[in-house]
Amino acid sequence: MRKGLAVVVVTMCFGTMVAGAAQQGTAAKKLLVKNTATRKILYKAKNDTGTVVGDPTVGGATFNLQLTTGGTGGGTQCFSLPSTGWSAISTLGFKYRDPQLVNGPVKVAQIKATPSGVFTIKVIAKGDGITVTPGDPSTTSYATNFSVSAGDEYCGSSGSATPNPNDAQTFNVVNDDGTTCTLPLCP
Repeated sequence: MRKGLAVVVVTMCFGTMVAGAAQQGTAAKKLLVKNTATRKILYKAKNDTGTVVGDPTVGGATFNLQLTTGGTGGGTQCFSLPSTGWSAISTLGFKYRDPQLVNGPVKVAQIKATPSGVFTIKVIAKGDGITVTPGDPSTTSYATNFSVSAGDEYCGSSGSATPNPNDAQTFNVVNDDGTTCTLPLCP
């Protein structure tokens, strides 16, 4: 009897983890990539339907960013956000802090959903550890994939918004509507 019960409990736990691994579209409210004296990435996504699935305080999270260019620049970069930097924001979600950039260029990240249904993701990265750069002469598309370990993927991609500026130093897109998951999880 006890062996049968243990098998059912283990099966249910693994079933929950697999069932939670879904893709949620999260259009970019703002994506800014700067390649100036101080390299910087600012990513904000917001929608009215997202849910936080997974717990980055247990397994961490990743942020994968890709800029595809018509000239030089661009590239894909995966940022690892280990579990040690994450903490809970009440029951709303989680925040990540690494002010000394010990774990890479991501200084701050956040994923949360308010009781009224507003879902947000924020990632701020800075420093020489950033290798993805705006294109020269232009970036033709972008894609993002924020993933919570043992949780969901949150994807954004080029939609109908026109980046401005869009040159070798700065790529900035605001209020885009692209939610297709075109970029895989970090390897």
